[in-house]
Amino acid sequence: MKNRHVVLALASFLVLGTLGCGTAATEVQIGAILSMEGRAAPYGQSIWQGMQVAMDEINAAGGIDVGGSGTMLPLSIAMRDDQSDPQIALRHARELIELMVPVVIAADSSEIALAIAPLFQEAEVIFMSPSASTPKLSEEGDYIYRNYPSDALEAVNMATHIYNRAGVNEVAILGSQSEYGLGIKNAFISRFRMLGGTVTAQETFPTEVQDVSAQIEGLSGIDFGGIFIAGYSSEAATVARAARDAGIDVPLFGTGAILPDQLVELGGDAVEDLVFPSPLFDPASEIDESRRFVAAYDERFGSSYDVYAAHGWDAVKIIAEAIQENGLRAEEIRFYLNAMNPFEGAAGSTSFDDKGDVRKFHRMFVIQDGQAVPVAVEGGA
Repeated sequence: MKNRHVVLALASFLVLGTLGCGTAATEVQIGAILSMEGRAAPYGQSIWQGMQVAMDEINAAGGIDVGGSGTMLPLSIAMRDDQSDPQIALRHARELIELMVPVVIAADSSEIALAIAPLFQEAEVIFMSPSASTPKLSEEGDYIYRNYPSDALEAVNMATHIYNRAGVNEVAILGSQSEYGLGIKNAFISRFRMLGGTVTAQETFPTEVQDVSAQIEGLSGIDFGGIFIAGYSSEAATVARAARDAGIDVPLFGTGAILPDQLVELGGDAVEDLVFPSPLFDPASEIDESRRFVAAYDERFGSSYDVYAAHGWDAVKIIAEAIQENGLRAEEIRFYLNAMNPFEGAAGSTSFDDKGDVRKFHRMFVIQDGQAVPVAVEGGA
């Protein structure tokens, strides 16, 4: 990859400017590929808003002191809308690689993450996902990172809660045929069975399907103590409505992909008492970074922030910190990410393992009176 290293060095040279030619440094530019349209738009829009708030804070403070050089440069983000389409995302990935950015924050869905990660690995460009959770991403290479936890970790937490805390040892599973739905379903089954649980029925449905009555009918005559819905917010709402309409009143459990506001809007009373996991995000946290995020997001957008916006904020701040400490080249950023101390951010503490996966845990939430509230734990809230 000698030619690639020459290109990256040239990219750094162009972005930072040169003293010999008298060219003033102008900016630090990174890339982003997110869904502003399509199925994943609620996630992509939220992430992008969090990223913009982080960029605004960095630039308001004077920018990034690249490699501790003493020269402050503003941060810019070359944003591309993949429209929730892996083929469009691939085109944008090639564009950003040609633009010679050292880092791309991308992929609000697992399908898109798996489509574009190999391109960035081959080009030796840092890829950071704030929401893709498929376990397959862990094997894509040493330039691939995510600050959102893998389905493998989520499945451990969810299966443990259902079996040990909720006391449900027989479940039916209704899952989306998306990469995310299939991945979380398989990881959940493996962990649930390991605990001693039984999966008495499995039904799948096409992504974003509006009618799952046939799948619900497939559960008739089968015993189960709860339903695990492996899918996104809209899919969980669709399944919940169909189950309640069919007179099924067992506990419902969802995934970490749930956006509570969207779930309640689409599911209404049917999603009351539905339990789902979410990576730790505490808007009331006293951590400085989290407090700044909450205040800045509210001032900029005047709307409710969520865990995805928090992960978008953290991704930008982590990359900016890496550039400030080590430099602009991708390998310098990678070296920092691999060895960094835990970053205490808007979405909790972040550090990476040797696969580029974040070390982060989930907390259980339940829908009560149309709001997501933390599930009470023994001995306290």
